[in-house]
Amino acid sequence: MTPLPDWLATAETGPLLAARRRWRRADYLAKTLNDIQTIMAEDMLQTGVAARPGLLQPLEPRSKVLGTALLLLAVAATASLPALAAIHALLLAAALASGVGPRPYLLRTWLPALIFAGLVVLPAAFSWVTPGDPVLFVYRGPGPAGLPADLAVTRQGLTAAAMVLLRSAASLGLVVLLVKTTRWPVLTKAIQALGVPAVFVMVLELTYRYLFLFLLLLADFLLGRRSRLVGGESARAKLEWIGGTLAGFLRLAGEYSREIAAAMTARGFGGPARSAPSARPGLGDAVYLAVVIAICLALVGGIHLD
Repeated sequence: MTPLPDWLATAETGPLLAARRRWRRADYLAKTLNDIQTIMAEDMLQTGVAARPGLLQPLEPRSKVLGTALLLLAVAATASLPALAAIHALLLAAALASGVGPRPYLLRTWLPALIFAGLVVLPAAFSWVTPGDPVLFVYRGPGPAGLPADLAVTRQGLTAAAMVLLRSAASLGLVVLLVKTTRWPVLTKAIQALGVPAVFVMVLELTYRYLFLFLLLLADFLLGRRSRLVGGESARAKLEWIGGTLAGFLRLAGEYSREIAAAMTARGFGGPARSAPSARPGLGDAVYLAVVIAICLALVGGIHLD
């Protein structure tokens, strides 16, 4: 008979033993399934945000697209850090007034800007790339391994890096607000109504629609693989299955594209569909565009403020 463990045989109470935590890499099948579920949930949440009342939701889509385009041009043209900072404050206020939470807005705006634009402009902050007034010395004197002397962070370099970073984040913020407060089918029709080629708009619509279909098919692939696994899986087996799945999905995408084209032709499709949003611009859209034009003039005029 197997004896009972000491902690079960004793009647005395005491603190529980601390659990040992060991780092384990997440299963790639479970991680990918969770990511697919997150994408689906975020799309449903975005549809709900675009349907709820807010500051930007009632505006006519063509007015929002035109206003966003004007603001993008103005943000790219300004060279004033205070003006860019003011734009970020206005965008955050508009996101809050439109029902877009601060956390989703900041994650989709500042995180990509810091990762991509921040890494690109980071060397510009140093004296080797942007000479100027030193703010912080990394080292002084002869550089190690034959590098130039006196590596420092310069004021001019920090200004240039901050300018690029603020412009990138502001541009992302404008696009995020446009997409978050407008349903995708309505947005594509508004883009087409403003002169974007219909073929490009049709490709966007089909890509968005069938992207979720392929995600569902991928989820079925992953569930099937996971349900048939017994025990561990070697790294080579994982790579072989991932490579085979990618090849199968490329073949599947080609087959689906041919079937979709044949189905559209069979139903009488002879060229890009042309349609415009049914809603007409109102007084609110005129006020919105007037405010946008005023902001653009202030941003462009801010070039001469520094």
